[in-house]
Amino acid sequence: MEAERLAELEDCFKELMNKIVEEENRQKKIVEQIQKMEYPFKNILFKVYIQGKSLVTVASEMNYSYIHICREHGIALSKFDKMI
Repeated sequence: MEAERLAELEDCFKELMNKIVEEENRQKKIVEQIQKMEYPFKNILFKVYIQGKSLVTVASEMNYSYIHICREHGIALSKFDKMI
């Protein structure tokens, strides 16, 4: 009984590790795509989606208005989507 349970746990662990590796690869591809973008789109997407910053914070850090960053963020997402 314990051997079966251990085998099940090993299978779950392997499956989880495979999912982690897949997610890491996906994240690397996203970062690579962002790095290919031009300024300021690259900076906006990196700060928001990699660093986890809000658009308010990004606007402040980049010395732009919040409204301007919202517009640029929308453009950046469109450009990113077209790259994929």
